[in-house]
Amino acid sequence: MNKRNLSITGILAGVCLLAVSGCGLFGGDETEYTYWEPALSPDGTTIAYESTAESSLELFTLDLSTNIERQLTVNEHPDWSPDWSPDGTRIVFASSRDENVDIYMLDLANLEVVRLTTHEADDINPDWGIDGAIYFNSNRSDTWEAYTIDPDTLVLRKLTSLGTSTP
Repeated sequence: MNKRNLSITGILAGVCLLAVSGCGLFGGDETEYTYWEPALSPDGTTIAYESTAESSLELFTLDLSTNIERQLTVNEHPDWSPDWSPDGTRIVFASSRDENVDIYMLDLANLEVVRLTTHEADDINPDWGIDGAIYFNSNRSDTWEAYTIDPDTLVLRKLTSLGTSTP
């Protein structure tokens, strides 16, 4: 195993340890998250973040010039890891709304939420690339690997090949 594989393994082990030991994102404790995981909009005017709301971790935006906060999601399941589309019109995020963790996309104009991934494994850490694709991690191949999905066509592609299964 080379240095890169060891460091990725170490990071993933840390993530798994947080999940097992009670990280608040997974319902393990009563930590109050405010302005957590901020993501700056492409035009630099707004941040998206997750914060504790009435019943769960929800997504918000904050206009940096006016300090006006807008709640984007309302449900009983945690929503986290927001990231902006390159054009600033949509936000991708992770959520445990459907029994496991999947990747979702929110249209900022109408707050419509679309589920992008539907595998029974967990899909986490969404990042919207400058190429328009969404990159994320999934354990769908019996190990954590990198994937990409087109948010418009839902074409999924596995980027790494450590596991034994295909997408």
